[in-house]
Amino acid sequence: MLSDRDTKEPMKKTTYILFAFGAIAFTAASMFSSCAKGNPDSPGVEYMPDMYRSPSVETNGINTWVNDSFQMGNMIPPDGTIPRGFIPFPYANSPVGDSLASAFWHSPFTTSDSIEEQGKFLFERFCVYCHGDKGDGQGKLVTSGKYSSQPPNYATLRNDGKLTDGHIYWVITYGKGNMGSHAGQVSTEERWKIIQYVQRLARGGDAWSVYQKKMAEGPKTDSTKTLTPAKPAGKTNP
Repeated sequence: MLSDRDTKEPMKKTTYILFAFGAIAFTAASMFSSCAKGNPDSPGVEYMPDMYRSPSVETNGINTWVNDSFQMGNMIPPDGTIPRGFIPFPYANSPVGDSLASAFWHSPFTTSDSIEEQGKFLFERFCVYCHGDKGDGQGKLVTSGKYSSQPPNYATLRNDGKLTDGHIYWVITYGKGNMGSHAGQVSTEERWKIIQYVQRLARGGDAWSVYQKKMAEGPKTDSTKTLTPAKPAGKTNP
């Protein structure tokens, strides 16, 4: 038969064990909560700090792996690196490259009033000061005498068959004459939008829908006028 001593000893051990676990849990909870008091966004004790605070390189941040010294600024990308969505321009900065671009480099956008309006927005910020709001080369810099030469008239180039989309893209990319390259200011997509607006100015400024309607109607004739019949040919004197 078990005595009171035999039954009380296991109960005391169990009580001590539960008390010890409770104390440990209370201490751990206090530690975790105290770590977050100073910063409400802190996760507390971080088991794996790299999971919370990424060691990735930030733009214009300081790095220590270039020539074993501190350096701040953007790093040069590896040779051959192409940004996502970027379409390389395959034609060289030469007369031959200009000719090839004129013949084979075409816009991926369908001509529309919407694209033209977007091109107008860009044209008025990058091009109008020299080329003029009508595309006649009479921008404010030209008329003020601050520009040493006058840009060509778009309408004249169009009539001469020299204003192709590929040629305009080549000029925006590399520049020509006194015009410098705008490749750093105008993205690939923006160049095509500007080109649509340039073509609009070259054909007189009508939006694409208006121009298409005029082309469909063709030249108008006055139906009230009557044609005078031609006189029969008379006999000629010998």
